[in-house]
Amino acid sequence: MIHLYFIGQFVLLGIFYKMLLEDPLQKKIVTISLYTGLMILVVQYSLEPGLFFKFNLLEIVVTSLLVVFFALMYLYNMLTGTRKYYYITIGVIVYLLASTVLFLVGNLTIGLSNEFKLMTWNLNAFFVAMNQLFILYEWKVSFSSKKEINTTI
Repeated sequence: MIHLYFIGQFVLLGIFYKMLLEDPLQKKIVTISLYTGLMILVVQYSLEPGLFFKFNLLEIVVTSLLVVFFALMYLYNMLTGTRKYYYITIGVIVYLLASTVLFLVGNLTIGLSNEFKLMTWNLNAFFVAMNQLFILYEWKVSFSSKKEINTTI
């Protein structure tokens, strides 16, 4: 199931940032990156079908870092444009960078104590919660209906 999560996140966020980007060259870069990332995974799973039943670090690195690249491209564009989806973008960047590092470190902690392993998963849970708070704040700022008091009688 984790494979569906990472690949689904990659595709959906890739499409999300492609829709937000206005520069045709940047849109093309996102499209090519999406296809390239998926092709890398197809080739890897074709050569090693046993990876379907294992924790695939290449999948995590490719999908997460490409989404971070898309988000950074969009963040760069926001320097001169409007700040639409600013907090979501910041949350995605922070969460994906942190979780990628934690997943990479997770394989190194196999021989360590259970307390240390639990600490890394708790840290990942913290970053998930932080990402959700960024999304909630973005919703509050951008989409929450602002009721005005009608003072006319």
